[in-house]
Amino acid sequence: MDLLEYQAKELFSQVGIPVLPSQSIADPSELKNLHIHYPIVLKSQVLVSGRAKFGGVRFVENTIDAIAVAQSLFNLSIEGEYPKVILAESRYDVENEIFLGIMFDYVLKKPVLMGSSQGGINVEILLDNLQTCVIEEEFLPFHARHLVMKMNLKKKAIAPVTAIIEKMYDLFIQNDLDIIEINPLGVKNNGEVMALDGKIRINDDSLNRHPNLLKYLNKDQFLSTVYSCLEINNKSDIVIISDSIDEAIFILNHLEGKNIFTQKLYVLTHKNQQFWTSNITQVFRQIIENTSVKKIIITHSNQDNFVDALIEEIKKSHQEEINYKELISQDREERPTGTRLWNETPKSKQKTNNLYRYIQWSIRTFSPHLLSEQESLNLLPIKIDNNLDKILQIILKD
Repeated sequence: MDLLEYQAKELFSQVGIPVLPSQSIADPSELKNLHIHYPIVLKSQVLVSGRAKFGGVRFVENTIDAIAVAQSLFNLSIEGEYPKVILAESRYDVENEIFLGIMFDYVLKKPVLMGSSQGGINVEILLDNLQTCVIEEEFLPFHARHLVMKMNLKKKAIAPVTAIIEKMYDLFIQNDLDIIEINPLGVKNNGEVMALDGKIRINDDSLNRHPNLLKYLNKDQFLSTVYSCLEINNKSDIVIISDSIDEAIFILNHLEGKNIFTQKLYVLTHKNQQFWTSNITQVFRQIIENTSVKKIIITHSNQDNFVDALIEEIKKSHQEEINYKELISQDREERPTGTRLWNETPKSKQKTNNLYRYIQWSIRTFSPHLLSEQESLNLLPIKIDNNLDKILQIILKD
């Protein structure tokens, strides 16, 4: 998963890599309430490279010009990609621009430090001056300094650039990144440095270890599928199901703040009643057949009657459980071994009795008819409320 520049800079600032005052803009009108001083630079937030060559980076001196430029940037396609966010950032003049990067080499199976004394948009010159340092074992400050010396930087830049590489490596390791780059890192003659642009690629397989990074997920990737499932923490007994990625991630992070972790996060994107009516059984069974799941949090608008269909499945499963227990009880009266029950049970149900166990379903919805039905569901392990705090309290108290 690649991050946009403003997202990468959020992570930079967390480890002390200097970044300029900035503000992300989702609509040109937001520039009327800009919190940084002019002159500024407006940058189109797209993942494709070379945006400056396509006019995706513009300098402006005042609010009127900024609004006009922002409108043009939102309508500017850069290799087929339109920005949803523009970064407004303070202007910063430097004497030199360099390139710094760290990547995991999957051939060597080791991290590699990279640096070039010539950063910026001219890739050929950058590569001609590129220096590398492979981290064979444990990373030491020596490795960062060794790379900087190979880059042949001015004396005053050696210490601050070395410090930046060390912070980049901390971020790289802490978050299981595939790539982290600063291009360019602005360097002034007095040794002051500033990350002017950045790139971060997160290893998708590592997201289960870093729930804090889920907020950076590209939500568009969920729109092309019926539902998506993210593995978070296999040791947990909690599953979250939601039709809102924002709300799901809020719950996930809220629980994590209380040291309660989530096993899986299901994001439902299909908004079609007919689909859920005909396919809910398959989805329901897939979600609960994991024997470690004991608590399920659902936040859903119910515009497509998903929650109605799900409750019917829970009722059906609950009745199956009652019938199953009654059958066991009758069989034990005749044969303590339960052999007859096993022989008479269809093969498909002999594989597992995963469905016949207690699971707490906590549902947050604003659907009026569901909220009025709570009393009729009291015999089932279902709690329905329109207050998210109350739903979370059910999970927290157990």
